[in-house]
This record gives sequence, C-alpha cells and structure tokens, in this order.
Amino acid sequence: MPDAETRQVALFPLHVVLFPDGILPLRIFEPRYVRMVSECLREQMPFAVAAIVEGDEVGGVARTALHGTLARIVDFEQGDDGLLELVCVGEQRVEIAATTAEADNLMRAEVLTLATPPAQPLPTDLAWMARLLDEVLARVGAPYDRLSTATPTADHVAARLVELLPLPLSEKQALFDEPDAVERAFRLAGLVNPHGEEVTVV
Repeated sequence: MPDAETRQVALFPLHVVLFPDGILPLRIFEPRYVRMVSECLREQMPFAVAAIVEGDEVGGVARTALHGTLARIVDFEQGDDGLLELVCVGEQRVEIAATTAEADNLMRAEVLTLATPPAQPLPTDLAWMARLLDEVLARVGAPYDRLSTATPTADHVAARLVELLPLPLSEKQALFDEPDAVERAFRLAGLVNPHGEEVTVV
C-alpha cells in the first residue's frame, strides 16, 4: 500500500466519478487539455479527475469535489475528426488540497494521495449486483469490457456500478466518499433495488 504523499498534478473537472481501476474514455479537443495530455504522456504522469460541483466541463474554471482519483492514460490515438481519443485508468484516490488556474484555464491541484483499503468480498445477499454489473458491461462494450472479472469483490462491483449507472452526480460522489466498500454496496443497492427484487438492464 503506497504511503500518503502530496504532489502537484493537472486537474480535469468532469461530470463523472472515477474510482481506482475504473475505465475513463475521453475525447479531447480543448487546447488546455491537449496540452495536459502532451505533458502527461511526455512525463509519464497521471492527472486528477474530480466531479464538478459548480461550473461546466468546457470553457471556464469549474469547482470540484474535494476527493477525486488519479488517472493514467493507457491508450491514445487521433480520431478521423482530429480529436484525441484516450482511454484512461483510475489509479489512486486523492484529496484535493488546493487548486490554481493557469493562463489557458488548465487547472493544477495539490493533492494528497489516500491509502487504499484491502478489498472486501461481496456479501452473498448482494450477488445480484455482480450479475447486474455483467449485464451492464456487456451492454456498454469496449473499452469497459476489460473490467469483467471472475471474482468480483464488493469494491469492484460497487465502484463499477456507481461509475456506469445513470445516477445523479451528487449521489455518485456521496458513494465515492463512503470509505467502506461493503457499506457503499448496500447503499447503492438501496438506490437501484429498493424493493429487493432482481434488477436487470432493459
């Protein structure tokens, strides 16, 4: 388990919540984020992803949640339309201590990396959530299909469903901020399955 440390990284505010080990596909067109991608690839550095609390993804400087995730670019190509197409993977949760905006509105953040707790098994009475996740991954396809696993933990199942299900961003962030994966899974189950019935993708 890595020791906590403070570091400075580029900050990408988005209307998404990304957990460690999650997949984040991006299409980059704003010059500030093209610069960020170039720096991250050149220096082999991650950037921080945090959910937007106030503001927009495009244009100005948005205010983000206090906790986010470091993300690393793992696939990169230029599309036929000239846009940069990325696949990123979440690495480690961080606390965002301070932010600054540069001349082109690219944000930098001082972040404190947070310890990763040991994985917990998925409770038997939440086994339906693993089946639901399999259905969701089959429906959304690549690049999310690489998230399938034969031994899903509470951490994996809850995190992937929070990322992929159409929940309000505030609910996603509240679940992200829950430190215990089993508690997160039960809270998520109450949101998507309040009557205790089998849930399927329609």
